Amino acid sequence: MMRKVLVLTLVLVLAFASSAMAAVSFSGKFTAKFEQKSFKLGVDPYSLEPKLEFTISASNKNVTTIGEDEEAEEIVNWDFSAGLNLEDSKFKLGKYKLVLADDYFTASIWGNKQELSDKATYFGMIKAGKAAGEDQMRARLEFDVVDVADVAIDFEPTNNIRTFVELNDIVEGFDFGLAYARKGWTADGASNVVVGQVGTDIEAGSTTIGLTAAAGLDIKEDLGFAVGVGADMDLTEQLNVNARVTHANDKWTNGDGVKKDATVISGTVTWTEAAIKAKGSVTQTIADENENVIGLDVWYRFSDTLGYDDLFKGDKWFTNDAPAAHAYASLTDVKLGMVGIEVASPVLEDFIWAKAYGKYGAMSAKNDDDEEIEENSYEVGLDGYIKATEKLVITPYASFAGIGKFLTVGTGASYKIGLSDTTIDLTLKKVKPFDEDFADQEASLIQAKVTVPF
Repeated sequence: MMRKVLVLTLVLVLAFASSAMAAVSFSGKFTAKFEQKSFKLGVDPYSLEPKLEFTISASNKNVTTIGEDEEAEEIVNWDFSAGLNLEDSKFKLGKYKLVLADDYFTASIWGNKQELSDKATYFGMIKAGKAAGEDQMRARLEFDVVDVADVAIDFEPTNNIRTFVELNDIVEGFDFGLAYARKGWTADGASNVVVGQVGTDIEAGSTTIGLTAAAGLDIKEDLGFAVGVGADMDLTEQLNVNARVTHANDKWTNGDGVKKDATVISGTVTWTEAAIKAKGSVTQTIADENENVIGLDVWYRFSDTLGYDDLFKGDKWFTNDAPAAHAYASLTDVKLGMVGIEVASPVLEDFIWAKAYGKYGAMSAKNDDDEEIEENSYEVGLDGYIKATEKLVITPYASFAGIGKFLTVGTGASYKIGLSDTTIDLTLKKVKPFDEDFADQEASLIQAKVTVPF
């Protein structure tokens, strides 16, 4: 079987390579890993494990050049990319995408977790997501109708079609749209949802207010309906306000985005400037079981080297050159959801960084009897990043969780081999629960691995 797969793979590669301007590349990585799930070297058993990941990728496109010199313009007629991945000793088709661009239409085919773009009405009453599922093929056809309307038809196998129509300049200053979704059809029937929408911008002095409205019908014997209105405005360069209201009756069961049998009122206020960003949000759900959710976030940074969204990301926080802090809180029905703070800062310039965090709120963990323990609890932790040399980075960490009284300590280390970016990675980790109901989850780990890309 493996031989047949290899033959088919070589045929595919040759087919790609024989195309004009085709680009075929071979890549992958080999990982050798040492692991022992205890600190008892020379006493407990250990493992040496190899892992090979291999990918063949190919891309090609057809381009026509119109005009000459500075006025020359390249028109892409079609663009294709795909890959083959080696998984468990078998080659499997990876992400792929084919876009056909004609004067009158654009057709796209994509699959296996590849992404194109989201297509949706206001409030997501009908939505065609951008990502194809694993082992799933998607298709979308887009065209315009004599400059009056832009049409997109999205196909999601095996029984879902969504159509979006955006009307152009029907009424100056207003954007009109219509969408239709036929989903989940069988011999016994199907779900049919129709949505109409309108959007406009209103100038109010120095402020522009973006207004949106949509209405949807879930067509069946007992008619379902949904409506939504929203407004978005920048009151100043720093202050943005967004508000929306949606409502759906109890027959609205086949539409997306809007909650059935409920009225949802939500608003967000965001203040952003060079040093501080503050965001507050409120969502009130009026239904059989009312729910109120409040969220508050404040970020403060002493440098704009990193954007607010990157200040505490795992692969970014230690690249900052100044302290940063983030405080947050959430409440659900006036009950505490989660409250916490995190702080990151360089300790010694270009040498040591530290990040600390603490949070308290609704948490859960499974005990040794596989019972889910849910209660308000806390967790605190500290992470370090030490750039010992240009070749060696050490990353110690420690945390303590209230449920189970778990103490976790460990360190990682990465050493660059030669003048390359390839590293030998070492992990030492110890997990110790001090609650006897979680005693069986005590664990230790020694791991060393090297991954070589090719």
